[in-house]
Amino acid sequence: MNEEAVATAPVKVDRRCEGCWDIKRHRARALAAGDMQEAAALTTAMGVHLRVAHEYP
Repeated sequence: MNEEAVATAPVKVDRRCEGCWDIKRHRARALAAGDMQEAAALTTAMGVHLRVAHEYP
């Protein structure tokens, strides 16, 4: 073991994006209700959100 290694406590990072979770919740409700048009629109909204909010390629 490397003598220079330093033990640190794990750091909890909250990576939950409220925008993502909001879209996911609405999409899940649309799917449960059988509203495929709304679910498809929310899938597109998630793609846009990922690119804009998270700079996802």
